[in-house]
Amino acid sequence: MTLLRIVRTVASAVKSFPNNVHSLPVASCRTFATSNAMANCVREIEGDLFSAPKDHSLAHCVAADLKMGAGIAVRFKQLFGKVDELKAQNAGVGGVAVLADGSSRYVYYLITKKTYNLKPTYDDLTKSLRAMKEHMAKSGVGKLAIPRIGCGIDGLEWGKVKEILNTVFGEDGAYEIVVYNYVPK
Repeated sequence: MTLLRIVRTVASAVKSFPNNVHSLPVASCRTFATSNAMANCVREIEGDLFSAPKDHSLAHCVAADLKMGAGIAVRFKQLFGKVDELKAQNAGVGGVAVLADGSSRYVYYLITKKTYNLKPTYDDLTKSLRAMKEHMAKSGVGKLAIPRIGCGIDGLEWGKVKEILNTVFGEDGAYEIVVYNYVPK
C-alpha cells in the first residue's frame, strides 16, 4: 500500500468518526487482547460503592470466620446481613461465599484469610477471585463493582491487586470491573 493510499484511508476513517463523543460505546473489558497482553478491564472511579448500578454485582474481602467487624465489611454486613447463610456455605480460604441480591445481582464475599486478625496473601486473593469468576460465568454476571479489595485494613498493594484483577478477568474479555474509590465529602 502506498503512502498516499494510507493517508486517504486514514482521512476517510476520520471523516466517518462520530462528532458526538457521547455516541461512542463505553469501554469495557471486551477488547482485543493477544495472548501476550491482558485486557485492561479495571476502571477506577470516585464514588460510593453502594451507589453502583443494580446491573453490577458487588464484592469485597472477608475472613473465613465472617466476623466483618471493621472497614467496608461492616457496611456489607449492615446492608445485606444473612451471615448465617454465608457461614452455611462453608467457604474456606481461597473460596467465595455468595448472596443473591435480586434476580441477577450477587454479593460476593471473597474469603482471603482464615480469621479477621490475619493478613491475606496475593495467592489466596487470586484463588478467591478465580472462584468468584467461575460463579460469575455460570450465572451470567459480566459487571462487577468493588472497593480496592484487600488494600484497606488488609494492607495489600493496589498496583499488585489491580494487576491480578486484569490477569484473572482480562483473560477472555468478558468482564467489566469498576473500582469505587470512596472520597468523603
